[in-house]
Amino acid sequence: MSHSFRQRILAAAHKIFIEKGYRQADMRSIAKEAGIAVGTIYNYYPNKAVLYQAILVQQSDELDFRIFEITRDENQHTAEKLQSITDLLLAFVVRHSSFWREIVEDPQRNVEIHDEGHKAQMRAHEQLKKHLFNVFAESSEESLWIERHVLTYIAAVTHIGVFFPDQLEENQRYVRGLVQRMLSLSRAETDIVEHIQD
Repeated sequence: MSHSFRQRILAAAHKIFIEKGYRQADMRSIAKEAGIAVGTIYNYYPNKAVLYQAILVQQSDELDFRIFEITRDENQHTAEKLQSITDLLLAFVVRHSSFWREIVEDPQRNVEIHDEGHKAQMRAHEQLKKHLFNVFAESSEESLWIERHVLTYIAAVTHIGVFFPDQLEENQRYVRGLVQRMLSLSRAETDIVEHIQD
């Protein structure tokens, strides 16, 4: 299947999933939106769980690229980079959290699909950790603190996004405050280490 044809199917499926929700979406509607026969979709995506997983992988890759671009921006300070990343992540988590719960409960979802989804999720998580490690390293040389900051940040953003999806501004403010505390903790720790070394 050509790349453009696959993109057409994924774009149509994404639109239908957003309009109808994961459970109400069906392959017939997706095929109609894409302008192809239903059987053609089944040749490449045996069920909607696999199709939705392909959308998540594609969007995770796009998100990863956008975060990478933010980390490379030399015109932004650490806190600004983290705020930009927060905005992207919260939007992504909110957009996909309800679908993720539905896909987990889908009876068509088998162990193999679950394993592939888990692998894709772990790959995205590791990439995000790497990007965040680089951003936090701009403000601290203490890898012990950086790793804790990265894990705390990821847990906060993902859980807040899932549990409070309709409170975007409050979530952004909360994470911004959390980031400021983490950065001040890193600076304080660096000052202590430098003082001890003197």
